Amino acid sequence: MTLANGAGRSGSWLAPSRNPDAKVRLFCLPHAGAGTASYHGWKRQLPAEIEICPVQIPGRESRLAEPSYTSSEALIEEIALAMADRTDKPYAIFGHSMGALLALDLALRLREHGQPEPVHLFVSGRNATHVPMRHGAIHQLTDEEFLDALAIRYGGLPQEILDTPELLEVYLTILRADLTLLETHTYIARSPLACPISAFAGKEDKNVSQLGLTAWGEHTTGSFESQWFEGDHFYLNGASRPALLEVIANRLNAALQGIPPRSELSGSDAR
Repeated sequence: MTLANGAGRSGSWLAPSRNPDAKVRLFCLPHAGAGTASYHGWKRQLPAEIEICPVQIPGRESRLAEPSYTSSEALIEEIALAMADRTDKPYAIFGHSMGALLALDLALRLREHGQPEPVHLFVSGRNATHVPMRHGAIHQLTDEEFLDALAIRYGGLPQEILDTPELLEVYLTILRADLTLLETHTYIARSPLACPISAFAGKEDKNVSQLGLTAWGEHTTGSFESQWFEGDHFYLNGASRPALLEVIANRLNAALQGIPPRSELSGSDAR
């Protein structure tokens, strides 16, 4: 299947474009258990020339009735198909935690299908995908064990979810599917990207190591940087968000300065 078959499929996966004058699109992939809401505030905090395009994954929010994906391979292919008609202008990809794993493979999958690479890849809150996980698998634990493991690794669930049995049941279903996807993901070595990669993490994140974060640099022949922000695994939702978005805006602005007009870009040779 080629990405040409995906034209017109973006409706359920990507919200309609609301910024036709934007110079670059930033596709945002969520962490486990999350949806597009994680990125809604970004639209007001980034320059107007950057269009925020959160990816709507099945099994949550407006797609709650749809089954969640437990295979990263299948999910990445569907997202790539949905993006087929959205690479008509320069684009970048941002992914946090689970989203970081998806982001790299998505960029590689798009390249395999003859699409231009992103102008920049942003990965956050996760060691590089070829680095072994620091913790054992938890997606098959009992509910009690699963919740305990989530509390240790990520700080636990919000109290309002824990206090509402119906909501907790729904959220645990989503999380189990996402953790299954993460913990059964198989790394396949491919030729590195040519686009720049920026890797971010919170200084208090127990899931990310210095070596694991800098290892993302092995996935590009272009420039690479790693940067630590104040905060834990969810640093991007706290006081560090403005600083993170400033870095993203600066990197995208720099990338755009070196991009030839769209008419000069063609297929997989675009960089």
